[in-house]
Amino acid sequence: MSIADNTTMTIPERLGTAGFLSTRRRDAVANTLIDALAIKTPGPDLPVSGLSGGNQQKVVMARALANDPKVLVLITPTAGVDVRSKEFLLDKVDQVATAGTGVIVASDELDDLRICDRVLVVFQGRIVAELPSGWRDHDVVAAMEGLTVDA
Repeated sequence: MSIADNTTMTIPERLGTAGFLSTRRRDAVANTLIDALAIKTPGPDLPVSGLSGGNQQKVVMARALANDPKVLVLITPTAGVDVRSKEFLLDKVDQVATAGTGVIVASDELDDLRICDRVLVVFQGRIVAELPSGWRDHDVVAAMEGLTVDA
């Protein structure tokens, strides 16, 4: 599918009436999202498969943000992306949270978790640790492995 179709698939009601979508409206919304998420593309009609991994992930984020959610649930939001795209995506998540959207991040990537106000660690189906912001890497990793650290 194209970038335009991907980024707007969650908001068909904003793109037309009676089941007919305006490609002009779709492209306008898509271009706004492309700009907001700095997606590097020659245009909204490019298939998402033609983008780099980082830009593909930005399209996924754009789709999630298109309908101005009250809660944003992200599962490993930076998996497989380069460092610059990772920083950009996490900064965008922080901006969305600061603007009042609730954000839940499920990830085993420590960098994804650094933006969180608190971290709950689940091990074998149970919450085994709750850590406030400012946690230390080794505490989170130990809890993920089912260990305790006394230091």
